[in-house]
Amino acid sequence: MSQRFAGKVAIVTGGGAGIGRAIVDEWVRDGGSVTICDMDLHAAQKAAAEVAAAGGQALALEMDVNDLAAVAAMVPATVQRFGGLDVLFNVAGNNMMKNVEEANDEEWRFIVDTNLTSVYRCSHVAIPEIRKRGGGAIINIASTAGILAENRCAAYSAAKAAVINLSKNMAMDFARHNIRVNAICPGGTWTPRIRGYMARFPEHQKMMTDVCAMQRMAEPHEIAKPAVFLASDDASFITGAALVVDGGMTAGKRFELFDSI
Repeated sequence: MSQRFAGKVAIVTGGGAGIGRAIVDEWVRDGGSVTICDMDLHAAQKAAAEVAAAGGQALALEMDVNDLAAVAAMVPATVQRFGGLDVLFNVAGNNMMKNVEEANDEEWRFIVDTNLTSVYRCSHVAIPEIRKRGGGAIINIASTAGILAENRCAAYSAAKAAVINLSKNMAMDFARHNIRVNAICPGGTWTPRIRGYMARFPEHQKMMTDVCAMQRMAEPHEIAKPAVFLASDDASFITGAALVVDGGMTAGKRFELFDSI
């Protein structure tokens, strides 16, 4: 276990599974302490227990990013346990397969709140404590859906595009406080949600991988490593960036015809 993040404290929303869980692993592997926030308390507690078993320090909190009281409580709980806060990973999110005609107002608000407003809410309460430490980093998980819209994912695509621009706005606003803010834009990743889709529609797995130049989906740790890099001193002059980690999905269009000419 490296000590790159020794004495550093992070909060990971959606930390009980998928990309959030992989970020937890990468962070503590390098000596950091972590608060794992998740709607699924059992998942958060399981992750925290595994961190402790490996010699790390973790606090598990049950938290819905749409629950204002729970969001407000996550930072004081972290500070009480670990003494401060250096990094926030805004990972929690959700999707809905509906276009703007199909979605009702409540569904639209839920997806936008979960993916976009949660970044505001969590950052709002975290920034004062990060400032007290002399600065730190915020990493927001956006999506390639925020760059190239995905069909029947209207609210999700809109929210993730907004996360990218919000990250840039926050980078400008808080650079003077030595707080760097960046976004990660993952492509298709083997999260529990995607695995659920593939279990229901296994015939579409090839279709999902065919849109990627590397012809495969990412594993969660392949998204977590760049996210943790952005939180590290190795990224000390990077802020306001939207790092695309998609195996070439958004690199361009590939026409099989051109390979034959």
